[in-house]
Amino acid sequence: MAFAYDNRITLQKLEVFCTVIELGGFSRAAEHLYLAQPVVTAHVKSLAKRLDVQLMYRDGHRTRPTDAGERVYEWASDVLSNTRELVRDLDGLADGARGSVAVSASMSVGSYLLPPVLSQIREQRPAAEITLYVSDPEGAIANVQSGASDFAVIVGEGTTDLSTLKREVVGREEVVLVAAPDFRPETESITIAELRSLPLVSSPRAHIRRELIDRQLLAEGVTPENIVIELGHPEAMKAATIEGLGACLLFRSAVWREVELGALRMIRLEDSNLWAPLSTFVRKNKRLSPLQSQALEAVRTLAAGDGRLQPAEEAGAEVAG
Repeated sequence: MAFAYDNRITLQKLEVFCTVIELGGFSRAAEHLYLAQPVVTAHVKSLAKRLDVQLMYRDGHRTRPTDAGERVYEWASDVLSNTRELVRDLDGLADGARGSVAVSASMSVGSYLLPPVLSQIREQRPAAEITLYVSDPEGAIANVQSGASDFAVIVGEGTTDLSTLKREVVGREEVVLVAAPDFRPETESITIAELRSLPLVSSPRAHIRRELIDRQLLAEGVTPENIVIELGHPEAMKAATIEGLGACLLFRSAVWREVELGALRMIRLEDSNLWAPLSTFVRKNKRLSPLQSQALEAVRTLAAGDGRLQPAEEAGAEVAG
């Protein structure tokens, strides 16, 4: 019997089904969606009935999609992502004065680089709705893939499959060495080799910031040997550094204010220039509204006037995917 599409399928049914698949069960989906579990079960059963296929099966204690369920999930995810984007786009199709833009960013980018830029856009466009999500880099990219965000900005190049995404390296973030004003005050500059023995405040070993910095240090033949503490957030790292626990390698955007206020000072690296790429991610089939295009362009020109980010042409800009 040929398949007949039932046009009574609602977006809510698709959202409930996708949430069950993504969270691995009906109870977790019910909790996430603030619905009673029988309601979630009823939505999935109704969707299966309207499509006339079996969508789920029990595998021990877990509920898994059938082959048909996997295909329906791919279709439903695409429908939902396009719908989320459409909702944000409709009000912004004219000149960008209205509408919405949702941006996802990795921690340092979202905490230090983007808030001033997005705040300026909001001041210029009082009717615009602007949302910034801050997470780990892979979470930021996943938000773009799902349609929850219009584009992502991360430090690094990401490790996600780019088959559905366009990546652009728009610039680079400089890594600087900072310390408290009274930490070895006679030391105004050091060689990269001297980092081996310098007491350092660092990110945890598996953190993307640590991996990016360690990769460049290793290329210079340097492995720090005196890490005194590992902290997972730049604010915690700065606090420990201000207390004089050690020096710290951080992105310039994270420390420029403390340096200006005199809470931290920079120690110049005489023979090295450490940096990390700044990348944006957009879905390949995404049509940016004027407001979203303006926000993305503001990211590309983030360095204008403050020197905290190198212009894209100096960073070897590229588009991948």
